[in-house]
Amino acid sequence: MVSPPSILTSLLPVFLIIICGYGFKKSRFPGDDFWPGTERIVYYFLYPALLFSSSAGASWEFFSVASMVWAILAAMFFMSGLLLLLRPRLTKKDASFTSVFQGSLRFTSYIGFAAAFSLFGDDGLYLAAVFITVLIPVVNVLCVMVLVRYGGQKGSWYWIFTTVIKNPLILACLAGMACNLLGLQLPEMVENFTAILGKGSLPLGLLAVGASLHITSIKKTGNEVLYACILKLILMPLLMWLSCTLFGVDSLSTAVAVLFAALPGSPLSYILAKQLGGDIRLMSSIIAVQTGISMISLPIVIALVT
Repeated sequence: MVSPPSILTSLLPVFLIIICGYGFKKSRFPGDDFWPGTERIVYYFLYPALLFSSSAGASWEFFSVASMVWAILAAMFFMSGLLLLLRPRLTKKDASFTSVFQGSLRFTSYIGFAAAFSLFGDDGLYLAAVFITVLIPVVNVLCVMVLVRYGGQKGSWYWIFTTVIKNPLILACLAGMACNLLGLQLPEMVENFTAILGKGSLPLGLLAVGASLHITSIKKTGNEVLYACILKLILMPLLMWLSCTLFGVDSLSTAVAVLFAALPGSPLSYILAKQLGGDIRLMSSIIAVQTGISMISLPIVIALVT
């Protein structure tokens, strides 16, 4: 059981770092050229190191991994079906629907890992790695399929497949899980190396999230932003909690799953929308508003499930 004061003291530094990133970008410190390179080194090097070290060192037999996997998949597919069913009511524009869809499913994993570690320590990181390993491929496939169907540009199924299998986060998770399940003992130097790199990904990733926010884009958006916030920050964690309860997931795994379900949309959604003809202005607005609201909603959600 995590007390409300502990939740606030654990999550507040996470959001303060995001705010610092936004402030740095607005003040052009340390320079506009800094952020694209930082995002790349975090995404392709530091963050995969964190995922690899977390999944390679996880005590898989200790947690109800199987039930957690089924629970998070059930919640995600249910939400996807609900979004497709509600599409005519959510928006009249196909491109706008792709942004609402992404904003209701995707999550900022940098915030999730930092919060899981702050709240639950190494056990939280291990379970976060399980969540990431399962959901990143699923969410990517679902979002790309919707963008290909409703976006302004069309892509092939081969492109979808290669985009997913080349994702460095997925490859790192799978490599770590393979080492773990095969019982491979990594040299201590390798463990320390990946652990140090992984811990470095958390502050840099959060700063990059703040730098990626586009607050000015919020002014010219409509009800779609409100719908995406309700679906992602309220309905998605509720569905995840119900699913975990239905599948008998243990309390710690449930808390981590609900934490990730309650996260704001990912800045990577903007990149994908730009590549495949989504509504990029709406997408950036959804990310910015969800990130702001999650500073209040996320502590409340965690307090309710722990």
